[in-house]
Amino acid sequence: MDKITIQHYEDSVEITIKGNLNIHNTDKLLNEFKALTTDGTAYRIFGINCEGLDSIDSSGLGALISMAKHAEGMNAEFYVCDINKRVSTLFDISHLNKYFQIIPAAEFRRIVQP
Repeated sequence: MDKITIQHYEDSVEITIKGNLNIHNTDKLLNEFKALTTDGTAYRIFGINCEGLDSIDSSGLGALISMAKHAEGMNAEFYVCDINKRVSTLFDISHLNKYFQIIPAAEFRRIVQP
């Protein structure tokens, strides 16, 4: 993963991932997410923007699942946004397209900025 960008909204957050998400860098993403969930803000919606995600391995998928479960435990919604064709194919093969709420980033922003 080359870069993580975090955009805060009133009670929501969008995490944008650029580059590759794999065994070598999932800890960084998980640590950023953990920092958000323990900063005292009661977030109700999390969005993971994957527009710039070049590739993802099983560790990356596990990190997303872990984050989604944590968000669920907080009674927060969790969205995956703008996955590209390569990543989408992996989600389809692993049936994670049925587990995650996958929406366009523009729709996510409409949800968090009514």
